Amino acid sequence: MWKVCLATLISVGYASQTVLRPEPSASDFTTFRSTNSPHSIRIRQQNESICAAGSAQYTGWLDIGPKHLFFWYFESQNDPVADPLTLWMNGGPGSSSMLGLFEENGPCLINKYGNGTVHNEWGWSRNSSLLFVDQPADVGLSYIDEGYEVARDSQEAAVDMRRFLQIFVSEVFPNKRDSPFHISGESYAGKYIPYLGAEIVTHNLQYPSEPQINLKSCLIGNGFMSSKDITFGYWETLCTTNPGVSEPVFNQTRCDIIAANMPRCMDLYDTCNTNPDVVICNAAYSVCYKGIVGLYEDESKKGGRNRFDITAPCYIDEICYEEAGFIEQYLNSTVVREAIALPEGVKGYALESTAVVDAFATTPEAMTSSSDHINFLLSHGIHFLAYQGNLDLACNTAGNLRWANSLAWKGQTEFTSKPMLPWTSIVAGRNETVGTAKEVRVQLEGQTEATRFAFVTVNGAGHMVPQNRGDVALDILTRWIAGDSFT
Repeated sequence: MWKVCLATLISVGYASQTVLRPEPSASDFTTFRSTNSPHSIRIRQQNESICAAGSAQYTGWLDIGPKHLFFWYFESQNDPVADPLTLWMNGGPGSSSMLGLFEENGPCLINKYGNGTVHNEWGWSRNSSLLFVDQPADVGLSYIDEGYEVARDSQEAAVDMRRFLQIFVSEVFPNKRDSPFHISGESYAGKYIPYLGAEIVTHNLQYPSEPQINLKSCLIGNGFMSSKDITFGYWETLCTTNPGVSEPVFNQTRCDIIAANMPRCMDLYDTCNTNPDVVICNAAYSVCYKGIVGLYEDESKKGGRNRFDITAPCYIDEICYEEAGFIEQYLNSTVVREAIALPEGVKGYALESTAVVDAFATTPEAMTSSSDHINFLLSHGIHFLAYQGNLDLACNTAGNLRWANSLAWKGQTEFTSKPMLPWTSIVAGRNETVGTAKEVRVQLEGQTEATRFAFVTVNGAGHMVPQNRGDVALDILTRWIAGDSFT
């Protein structure tokens, strides 16, 4: 198979670009060793048997010393050469991006038995090549050699991901070297993506002679950009009908408790952000959790409330959605392990890495904001979209709109002054109002085109918009990468 894979990879490259010298191996991989770094990528082509994708697909690992990042790559079903490249990362921290692939926007979705997949007509590879990566190392199907420590924050993870992408687009799939590149994800990707975007822009500027990653935009679904603002949004989400519910989730007694505790919680967040020490920030979170967040979170478990959709039941602990359990079952099956050639001795697949969760908890990152990194991206002409499922509590619309309005950049005054307006999408063949949106396009110094910043909501969707409203989510992606307005 390596010869077929190699022919496919090289045939789509440009003659002026250097393609890595492949090395066939007994495990049916093609290994590409970088000419610009000591890293390498092991890759093999897959067929429709483990993912009904409808286009060419590849799996493999990037080897960065003791770290081994797993990826699953799908060529665009439309035009693999001309269409853009989109990266998807789930959050956590420590959550596997296979959740997004098989439950949300991948070209195939897990079936109801957990023993195979079905084609997803709303998959994001319809008009974009699509790359899923389990990161940092130790998450999902990625692994780290024994005796080495996992990443502790988003900056360390971003360095590894930038190395991965640089090799991927310049040396393994050189036809994507000049393609517009978009970084997408959800939840804690509100930290991952701004850090990765800033790392890419900074490296491109510092090393202009090295292969460039042609970053165009970032789009984050129900993102965790600012824990402070999300916590503030708990009252509106639980104590009003604004999310799109017929009556508030909490009674007046609980709402009064949240309202009474909010001022002190906000003051403690400010103290944490002024003095980002893990002890100070953990103490602040403890107070906010006890008086606000925990009133709902403590009841979010199997058979209880669902933090990701305030109208839905919770079927399993932590993630709530039963599809997640099916994904874990499927990726641990013999057929998948053999198809991807999971190295012997590597532990089985898990949706979440406890080691990464614990490592990130030793830093104050989760309590701080990623606004500075997003400002940096905007100042360098990188477009930014935040889209929201209105039924989510974990990264709620109320809090993230508050964050978006308070983001201090040249476009803030214009953006904040605008009302949220209805936007429509084609649903079941009819034009339907699906949420609200506002956006600005601001000309920044040194940029050849106006920089776009948008905030879009989706009715009837929770934390995982592509799972609840797949058609609408695909419309969001398609409009965004085409530069089309939402209102």
